[in-house]
Amino acid sequence: MDVVEPRREGSPLAEEVLEIDRVSKRYGDVVALSDMAFDVRAGELFGFVGSNGAGKTTTMRIVLGVLAADSGEVRWSGRPINLRSRRQIGYMPEERGLYPKMKAFDQLVYLGELHGLSTADARRSASYWL
Repeated sequence: MDVVEPRREGSPLAEEVLEIDRVSKRYGDVVALSDMAFDVRAGELFGFVGSNGAGKTTTMRIVLGVLAADSGEVRWSGRPINLRSRRQIGYMPEERGLYPKMKAFDQLVYLGELHGLSTADARRSASYWL
């Protein structure tokens, strides 16, 4: 994905809501994100597109807390993002609803993690419900 110039120090935070600041992620030798940076301001409807493997899903998983970035930071209104602020973010993945190739147990664990459960708690909860 193209790198967007990060926010400059001293710029007003009043309008900035979600900040992706120089986020990088690797999977072994594969670079998924390299210094990704952009802002989404209050009231904006934001989407980004790119070819398969461009880093869109990786970016959203980092924002939602499903993956950890190797470097960089995700902020909400100038502060490191947390569970409460993540709950204010709407996300429509390419696969809507259930993922047909994913087992129901893994689906529940994934969704539990998106809503702030630790992996261990999400696994316990999924086991209980199944």
